[in-house]
Amino acid sequence: MANKFILKSCVVNIAGVDFTNHCSSVEVNFKKAGVDTTNFAGGGKEQQAGLSEDTFVIELQQDFNSSEVDQTLYPLFNNETEFTVTVQAAAGSVSATNPSWSGTCILLDYQPLSGKPGALAATKITFPTQRVGITRATS
Repeated sequence: MANKFILKSCVVNIAGVDFTNHCSSVEVNFKKAGVDTTNFAGGGKEQQAGLSEDTFVIELQQDFNSSEVDQTLYPLFNNETEFTVTVQAAAGSVSATNPSWSGTCILLDYQPLSGKPGALAATKITFPTQRVGITRATS
């Protein structure tokens, strides 16, 4: 019987701040731009992998207190600062069965407040990576 991995204790770090206790969802997305290399001799459409367009998509429960969500993210957005995002599959040591992913990111879009009356304030953020994209570590 194949093992299934259940997300229970992801570790989320943004710009050196551990937001694990504010994170309600996470995505690690690998993507490469498709470069059209179609020609008359190929007999149909052809593509090759272009530049990396990797992203992290993280939903955080908003917090305006010192050193928390807004006070960490707003300056990164406002100052156009590059920073590291790291996501680990589960708490504990990084290993082949507990990988981590990291990348240098820039915050280009930030919605600090969203919600309905009585709802938990949350912000869902896409963190595009710079240059080399997301790297995967297993040790």
